[in-house]
Amino acid sequence: MINEYQARYRVSRTVWGLVTAGLIAGTVALLVGGPDVGPLVAAGCYAAPGTILALYGHAALTRKVGLRVDERGIEFGGRPPLYRVTSDFVAWPDISAVYLFRVRLLLWTETYVGFEGHDGPAPLAQRIPANVVSMIWHVPADVVAASRSTNGFPVDRAAFIAAVHLVAPDVPVVDLTAVAPMLTPTPRRSPFG
Repeated sequence: MINEYQARYRVSRTVWGLVTAGLIAGTVALLVGGPDVGPLVAAGCYAAPGTILALYGHAALTRKVGLRVDERGIEFGGRPPLYRVTSDFVAWPDISAVYLFRVRLLLWTETYVGFEGHDGPAPLAQRIPANVVSMIWHVPADVVAASRSTNGFPVDRAAFIAAVHLVAPDVPVVDLTAVAPMLTPTPRRSPFG
């Protein structure tokens, strides 16, 4: 019987792809760029994926928890390297519904976990800018504002939903992961018709 769900950080295929692309670009820059430009461009190409791997690699190697569902509520592990400072927790009495939704970005699809509170938005600090909230049209704006990305750790949708139903049977899970619209600015209407 599932009484807790945990999703731990891991180094994703996207991160490995960025690291590989950076290493290839850096090597090409060294070979083709000449003695003046090559090392400088190569350093930039090696530094960008190296930084990403250093940040998320540590969280993955230490098996830090990215998302936990238990009898107390839902906890989000923080973002590397500020894990403790950026961790969030929402207790079950503050949640009236849990939303799972996806947004298609340029190169990948990002999954989010959002919350609806009993009287308005859930008690989570808004980390998504207001202009981005308005672009995610298939989810209520209050839920998008009270949501967190699952970037860095995979979410097993079925196990997550089962854990929520087990520890908080009165809290519905609204699964919108089948819809993943492209994140594009919504057309604005002219006030002049």
